[in-house]
Amino acid sequence: MILIVSYPDNEHVDEVLRHIQGEVTVVDTGSFPKALGLSAALSREREDLRLTPPGHSPLCLCKIGAVWYRRISPYGFHDDLVDETARLFAWSEANEALLGVWYSLDAFWMNPPTADEISQRKIRQLQVARSLGMSIPDTLVTNQPEAARAFIERHGTDRVVRKAFRNIAQAPRETLRLSDADLALLDSVRYTPVIFQQYVPADLDLRVTVVEDEIFAASVRSDAQYAADYRPGLASATVEPYTLPDVVQDQVRQLMRTFNLQYGAIDFRVTPDGDHVFLEVNPAGEFLFISRRTGQPIAEAIAASLDRHDRTRRVRRPCAA
Repeated sequence: MILIVSYPDNEHVDEVLRHIQGEVTVVDTGSFPKALGLSAALSREREDLRLTPPGHSPLCLCKIGAVWYRRISPYGFHDDLVDETARLFAWSEANEALLGVWYSLDAFWMNPPTADEISQRKIRQLQVARSLGMSIPDTLVTNQPEAARAFIERHGTDRVVRKAFRNIAQAPRETLRLSDADLALLDSVRYTPVIFQQYVPADLDLRVTVVEDEIFAASVRSDAQYAADYRPGLASATVEPYTLPDVVQDQVRQLMRTFNLQYGAIDFRVTPDGDHVFLEVNPAGEFLFISRRTGQPIAEAIAASLDRHDRTRRVRRPCAA
């Protein structure tokens, strides 16, 4: 059986589900522990790991051969748990229990939770990319205004972008070139670290989606006003299949192996002189905006990978053995 861990109404999951051939169950961590049941019974004689999704029979996890760990949602707690300390304790205990179950599954993971946790860290991404010979932008992560000021003076205000580690719904942040208004606020860097990066002039942005060893590369050509961040301008952008140079393909596969990722969405910029500059890898990056415009069978590749590993890695033993 294939287990998909994701939130409801996820169109990426829905698209992959259309292509999966085997038995599959979708579990939302947002229903745990309020509605999603967990039971892990272990003794010298037996072990029995089960999840009970709302409105369903218990699912014996010994039947799971493949897991797609896709953008989990925050835990959901009972409404009558109102004390802040009690909720904090409940969160800690729920997290420990559920992670214990995940780490106990003898299954193929796309991606292992520990791999997701490490690979999404921007500093480590750049460190690994650099070690593999990839071009990367000159980057500074700091909460020290004087260090930020020196970095900006070295490159020039209009040649630096600032970006967030992660976008959150309450405070979305697109990547923008610095302005004079930003310089006036530079002392606010002391409140929390900011990523400053050398602006990379580009003929094209690239989105490189990797499913195991399959690479689906696409170019994104945006209008001029979206030169620093193509995402806000996707509606008017031209998206086409792209052939990565062999050396970059090799580096991409090495990056994925280093992080133990089976899926990843990698962003590059192609400079006017043809250099492929690595920006970041998202271990749960979106792919539909690429596959729907290019026809690249990314959802099919994910489904085929999960089906294949489910058939070959499924634990063929009775539950509670």
